[in-house]
Amino acid sequence: MRSLAAVAALFLAGCGTTEPAPVPTGPPAGELRIGMQEYAFGLSAGALEAGPVTVVVTNAGGAAHDVVLRQGDQEIGRSDVLSPGDSQTLEVQVERGSPVHLECTLTGHSTAGMHTSVAVAAGG
Repeated sequence: MRSLAAVAALFLAGCGTTEPAPVPTGPPAGELRIGMQEYAFGLSAGALEAGPVTVVVTNAGGAAHDVVLRQGDQEIGRSDVLSPGDSQTLEVQVERGSPVHLECTLTGHSTAGMHTSVAVAAGG
């Protein structure tokens, strides 16, 4: 529940801006909540554990969005295009040491700033 409150706080702090939300601190997480809005991602964790990770994607914006997760040259997860208010849960396999890159693939969204990376713990 705390991570949901953290994501909600990120949205309230960032409404109407395209500036990136602050990266949360804390230990690596086995669950990542991604909030999507114009044109940024709000994340519940600043680092992920290596291994299986549950990713909960919610469109908190006013336009459709998606997210593709890549690690190196490998696509490890992809959401559907979500309408405002929709959410989806993904299960991904994260390898240690290399960051996971997130990007909205809808035309113009990444260029507008809808991309970020999440660190992955070296151990695991």
